[in-house]
Amino acid sequence: MGGNPTLTPENSRRLLHMRHYALTYQQLIRQAADQGFADRELVDIRVCYDMAVRLTDGLYRKQMVPFICHLVRTGSIVMYESRELPPVLASMLHAVFFLHVFSGSTRRGARKKDRQMVRNTVGSEVESFISDYSCFKWGPSVAARWSESLDNVDGRTHQLLIMRLADELEDHLDAAEAFVPRGQFRAGDSTYGQEYVGLARSMGRNSLAADFEEALEISQLARLPDGVLSPHLSSFEVRDRLMCANPIERLGSWVRRRRMGRSDR
Repeated sequence: MGGNPTLTPENSRRLLHMRHYALTYQQLIRQAADQGFADRELVDIRVCYDMAVRLTDGLYRKQMVPFICHLVRTGSIVMYESRELPPVLASMLHAVFFLHVFSGSTRRGARKKDRQMVRNTVGSEVESFISDYSCFKWGPSVAARWSESLDNVDGRTHQLLIMRLADELEDHLDAAEAFVPRGQFRAGDSTYGQEYVGLARSMGRNSLAADFEEALEISQLARLPDGVLSPHLSSFEVRDRLMCANPIERLGSWVRRRRMGRSDR
């Protein structure tokens, strides 16, 4: 594909009206504070973020975005849609029970003790949401079916649907899916992703639906040179890191830090 990955002035004026979603820890905390979450809830978000960082270190999305950014922004989307903290925290950890399936992953499938570790850190309700999310079937046809059968949906399922929609929206922000030519994105197809928009509207989540529509339109407008596209089909782990220190070099760095710390005092 040729051309520039920018919007024309005409399209820029009528797009870019979606809500501002957090992409960093600091932005997420500020969003939570602005939305009225209590100080103790902000601390819970911090604890959850710390766990997410440790669990996803070295992992990237297929769009070549650090995995932690995906988790933070998914949590941010859910935060706009739910004043309850457990779904927000679960969204920040929604993928942690299937990190082992990603390309090149050195993670293991979640064991009983791993799930207990999550419960001990973020609470049983959050862990339960993550477990249910991991088993929740999803895709365009599933979203379309849910749009037609919301009358008897309970509160729990409603929250899981919001989490799923948030995850899907996050995948499409910044035209990210357009960077994955071998993925499911269908350039030039105006019907692509409309099942998710329809479900959000059926659930009465009009702002979420509007943001989805805008994200999809931006994706369709993107014109990207081949050299910037992602070769990946799934999330992946970076293992061939550069400038890695051997044990002696790490010890030397530790000694230098200790000396610098003493001189500072």
